[in-house]
Amino acid sequence: MINKKRLGVLLLAGTMIMGMSTTAFAAGNGTPTVGQSNVDQGAKAPIKKNLEMAEGLDVPNATFSFSVTKVTADAPEATIQPIQYATTDEKGTVGADGKYIVSKNSEIQFGTFPHAGEFAYRVTETAGDLTGITYSQESYYLRVQVANTDRGNLYIKTITAEKGTETGDKNNKVGEIVFTNTYRKNASLEIMKNTEGKLADKTKAFEFELTFTKSPTETQDAPTYTGTIKDKNGAAVQGVSPVTVTVGTPATFSLKDGQKLVFDNLPAGTKYVVTEKAAEKDGYTPKVQVLDNGVRGQWYIGKDEESLSSKEHFIGENDNKVMFVNTYNDVPVTGIIMNNLPFILLIGIAVLAFGTLAFLKKRRTSK
Repeated sequence: MINKKRLGVLLLAGTMIMGMSTTAFAAGNGTPTVGQSNVDQGAKAPIKKNLEMAEGLDVPNATFSFSVTKVTADAPEATIQPIQYATTDEKGTVGADGKYIVSKNSEIQFGTFPHAGEFAYRVTETAGDLTGITYSQESYYLRVQVANTDRGNLYIKTITAEKGTETGDKNNKVGEIVFTNTYRKNASLEIMKNTEGKLADKTKAFEFELTFTKSPTETQDAPTYTGTIKDKNGAAVQGVSPVTVTVGTPATFSLKDGQKLVFDNLPAGTKYVVTEKAAEKDGYTPKVQVLDNGVRGQWYIGKDEESLSSKEHFIGENDNKVMFVNTYNDVPVTGIIMNNLPFILLIGIAVLAFGTLAFLKKRRTSK
C-alpha cells in the first residue's frame, strides 16, 4: 500500500507536470488560465479561423496570415503561424442557413517576458488578394498577465481578449479569438429549349417561369440578375429583350427551338426553379433534364397540357444547365385528300405514253 508521504510526492509531481506547458485562453474576469510553470513562461493563445461558403463550391487553396502588434513597448515579440486551406479539405455538413463553415486553428506564441506585469497586444488578420475572399475586419486587444512564482521565475497567469477595440475595453471580453472569412464565386446558368418530331413547328414559342432564391452568402436583400436569350450559335437573339429576375419574384420568358436563356454571373449557392408553363393541348410532350453543378440528372417526362418543373436546384461552380425538349407526337396518316389529283394523273399518263413510245421505237429498230 502506498503510504501518505509517497502519495503526497506523486500528487505534487503530477501538478508540476500539468503546469509545465499549457495552451489556454479565457475571457471573463481574469480567471487564471495557465498553470504555474517553473520551466518556462510558455502559454499559447488559440486562434480560430472560420471559412464560410455556399453550397456548390469546393474549398479554395488559400493561406490566411495574421498580425500581432505590440502595444506595450517592452513586450516580447509574438507570432501566429498562417492557416492553410486546400481543395482536398472536407467541408463537413451544410448548416441550416445553407452555408458550409470550415474551421481551422492556429495559436499565438510569445517570446520571453522581461518582468512581471501586464503586456498588451493587438491581433488582426492580414488582408490578402485572393479572388472571391472577403477578409475579416475584426480586431482583438490582448492582455497577458505575467506573474512571479515563489521561486522567482515568471509565468503567464492569464490571457484575456477584448473584441473590436483599438485601446482595450474590458467590457468587450470574449471567450475566443475568431476570424471569419467568406468565400464567394459566380457561375453561369443556361436554360435550353429544343423541339423534336418531323412535324414539329420550329418557330413555336414556349413560355417559362423562373424563380431565384438568393445565395446564403449574398449581401444584398433583394438582388436582381439579368440573362440574355441566345440562339444555337451563342449569339444574342435580335429584337428580344433581356430577362431580368429579382430574387423571390417569378419572371416569365419565352424560348423557341434552339434558343437558350443564359445568366453569366449568378452567385454560387443561388437556388432556382424553372417551369415550362402549361398550354392548350398542342400535341407536344415535354421532358426536362438538369445538369446540376456538372452532374447530369435523369430525364423527367411530362404530359401535354401540363406544366413541367425542373424542381429546385442550386448554382454550383461547375456547369449548370436545364434542358427542355418538346416532342411533337406525329399522327399516322390514314388517307390523302389532295386538290391537285388531276395534275398528278396527267403527269402519270404522260410518263406512261412516253415509255410506250420508246418501247415501240426500240422494237422496230431491232427488226
